[in-house]
Amino acid sequence: MSLQQVDTIVSKLIKESKPYAWVMEEFARVEELRDFELNLETLELLGLGFYLNKDNILSLKTRTTKIKEQIFCIVDIESTGGVKNGKILEIGAVKIQNNKELERFESFVKVDEIPQNITELTGIELDMVKDAPNLTQVLEAFRLFLKDSVFIAHNVKFDYNFISKSLYECGFGILLNRRICTIDFAQCCIENSHYGLDALKEILGIKSVHHRALNDALAATEIFKYCLSKLPPHIKTTEELITFTKTAKLKNKCYNKKA
Repeated sequence: MSLQQVDTIVSKLIKESKPYAWVMEEFARVEELRDFELNLETLELLGLGFYLNKDNILSLKTRTTKIKEQIFCIVDIESTGGVKNGKILEIGAVKIQNNKELERFESFVKVDEIPQNITELTGIELDMVKDAPNLTQVLEAFRLFLKDSVFIAHNVKFDYNFISKSLYECGFGILLNRRICTIDFAQCCIENSHYGLDALKEILGIKSVHHRALNDALAATEIFKYCLSKLPPHIKTTEELITFTKTAKLKNKCYNKKA
């Protein structure tokens, strides 16, 4: 997948606005997007929202969107294995804005088999998914649910890459959404030696059933909201937040000691 190529384009858009033609030409070079007629509506559906001014200049929405105004989508999946050989078994997601829940997404995905170790881990048995919609149906609905909200997950690389790869294989293109990892965010805001979901749930007193998609998405939502409450006051926009989650832990700055 061309995630690095997309990130290179987006990194330029974070720094400055660009002409409409430049943006469309750059994304047209991404192999997984070559079959798409790219325009603002398509890019938004693929995950990136823009403002277009009267001079035909595009500005990434997350550059100027205030954190309280941004819609975040906290996602978790259960799968039958890893990204290369596994299949998505369940998707759960929660949309929030200004710390308030907007809506939820939850669906099993019909699969032909579930390894015993996955059933033991998740409690999901084959009988539970035999009448579920297929992957294409679930991903089509999820894509419309997600739109251009910021994609958040605990260990975001796994969920983001798995869903992006599956979307592409189903003919829906790849994910372009801006993304945040709650592990990275927690490392900026919570002093602890372990940052797994169970460890952070215990620290924050979050009670939920582990290894089910919606429950884990709800737990990650509470972690995300807690970390937002510990942000330093100069972090105002969505892109400033994304940069903070990627860089603050490297500088060993923790802001969880506020009174």
